[in-house]
Amino acid sequence: MDVGDVKEVAAWVDLMPGPGRTPTLHVTGTVTVPTPCHEVMAEFAGIETSEPPVYLVEVTLREGAGPCPQVLTDMKFHYIERSYAGAARTVRVFSGSDSEMAKIGEAH
Repeated sequence: MDVGDVKEVAAWVDLMPGPGRTPTLHVTGTVTVPTPCHEVMAEFAGIETSEPPVYLVEVTLREGAGPCPQVLTDMKFHYIERSYAGAARTVRVFSGSDSEMAKIGEAH
């Protein structure tokens, strides 16, 4: 287990019908942080121009305030894009030192 390790990535588009509902992309997983006081942020990082295209999500770590034990910890992240209309079938989640890919599924 190293700082920045990305694991357990899952991705799906929520296509549940209903008033005002639009397709929503969800990407979840875990990343290893140096202390349990760190915050994890997941952000859109573009589309890889391969064929088919790959949706990119970058996971960044932000140090928490105050003293904290130096213990490697796995923390969960959840990225959401509302009104998703992309053609990507795969997502790549990356940190400064690791990446993991997952197929984008559908939930009806």
